[in-house]
Amino acid sequence: MFLSTEPRGRPPRKPLDPQPQQLKRALEPLRQALEAHHRSLQELDSVLIRFEEALLGGREETPERPQAQQGETGGGGGGLELLSITDVCQELGMGKSWVYRRIQSGEIPSVKLGRNIKVRREDLEGYLEAQRYNPTAPESASE
Repeated sequence: MFLSTEPRGRPPRKPLDPQPQQLKRALEPLRQALEAHHRSLQELDSVLIRFEEALLGGREETPERPQAQQGETGGGGGGLELLSITDVCQELGMGKSWVYRRIQSGEIPSVKLGRNIKVRREDLEGYLEAQRYNPTAPESASE
C-alpha cells in the first residue's frame, strides 16, 4: 500500500544535541534580524512623533508666550510656569520620544491646553526628585 514507515530518501534524524558553536551560528541571523527590527521600530517611533508634531502645527517648537519660557513669574499668576515638550527635553537632556513616553505613562504629570501638552515646572521638579538615586553606603552608617 501507500502507507510506509520507511523514510523516503532522508537519513533518520539525530537527537538534538548541537554544540554551543553550532547554536551560536544558527541563532546569529535571528539576532541580527531582531536588532534590525528594533532599530526600525525606534525610527518609526521618532517619525510618528514628528508627524504628530506636524499635525499639531509645530506649536511645541514656538511658544505662544515667550515671557513664560524665560521664567517670568511676576504678575498675579502665583509663579505658575508651564514648559513645552521641547523645554522639558532641554531641562532633562532627553529626546522627545523618551519624554512623550513618560508623559503618556503618567510618570511625568502634564496638562493639555487645546492641542498643546504642557508640563508644570513644579511637576517636573517633583518627578526629578522621585528619580533621585540614593545608594546605600555601608561606610556612612558607621559614622
